[in-house]
Amino acid sequence: MLNYVTTVLVSNKTYSAAGDTLFVPAAGNGYKPSTSDAGKFIIMNCDPNIASNKLYDVSASNAGSIQTIKVGYITNKSMTLRKPDGTSVQEPIIKWTNQIKGADIKSYNYSAYAADTEDAVKINFRSLSSAVLAEYAKGGKRIIVKLTYKDMPHRFRKWTESYEYVTKAGDTVNSIVRGIVNMINKEWKRARIVASLGTASAGTNAGDPDTIAATAAGSENGANTIILTAMPYDDDNAVDTLNVANKVRFNANIYWTDPQADGWESKNKFFPQGVEMVKVPGSQFKASAKLVRDREAWAMGYLGILNRGEGTWPIIKPDMETQLDKHYNALTLEFENMYRAADDIQRKTKQVLEVYAVAATEIKAVLDAFVAGTQQDEIVD
Repeated sequence: MLNYVTTVLVSNKTYSAAGDTLFVPAAGNGYKPSTSDAGKFIIMNCDPNIASNKLYDVSASNAGSIQTIKVGYITNKSMTLRKPDGTSVQEPIIKWTNQIKGADIKSYNYSAYAADTEDAVKINFRSLSSAVLAEYAKGGKRIIVKLTYKDMPHRFRKWTESYEYVTKAGDTVNSIVRGIVNMINKEWKRARIVASLGTASAGTNAGDPDTIAATAAGSENGANTIILTAMPYDDDNAVDTLNVANKVRFNANIYWTDPQADGWESKNKFFPQGVEMVKVPGSQFKASAKLVRDREAWAMGYLGILNRGEGTWPIIKPDMETQLDKHYNALTLEFENMYRAADDIQRKTKQVLEVYAVAATEIKAVLDAFVAGTQQDEIVD
């Protein structure tokens, strides 16, 4: 098993002009960051013989010619630096990565923010067989919608929930779907999905799948489809938490039985002929805010902070930067620095830099140029 030493940097700064999200050295502060730069990324040139006023002068225009860098995040914490002449100054605390050598980069990826979606299943009754509908209209037929959840922590089996609707004399497609939707939503205490009405219509061309849209308010009498949508996971919505991000994952099935049939036939399960079921899998963006929260907390282990502080006192750990209402973009940089180990053998340390930023324009431009630059082969001392 390979363990990756991971540094996670999270920035909530927004961008409107150069220098808003990435530190730009200026003569007024000795070309060094100050406490007013909190929330910005900073990049250090680690090549040998770099002048002190060029140490943080790393931009998209010169990053391609630099061999080694360190990426950091300027926190809102500071420390007192006492100088030999007796004066003191407040210096910002910076969270740094290890050195990143351009020749050792293995992978680099960027992902722009995308909204999360939830699992959905659409049960379309538009083409229900007239013979089956005639049976339903006699009343007393059991229609069972069975949900199978795949995200529940059960070891030997998946968790299922079944909802039973008994038809009434004179039932139509519309009354059946409305009855099932109301039956599912009524069980709110055990709900992990929300049922709603949909309206299916024939495709544009012959053979095209039906087009299904949510039924507008006031048009419920034309509904012929059941739309089942997973509910988002609810937790304490806190950054310092024991909860982890997750999604409801489920499948649905439907069948009916006729309790009034003779003998064993009363136990037979029939699929309603003509009904169409469409599963639309949900997606979770890799930099969804709660995933960023989990990654930031998890990466504290590489800082030696094994106890996150929940349920203990005192709580000694850095403040979390993640904000759950933000939309993050993601940058992932994998690299393998080489070093000499015992017996004069060469080893590589597999490491990852994960950057999550509300505005990633500036940091991305620099990393793009650094990764694309001309790098020399690494020399191991």
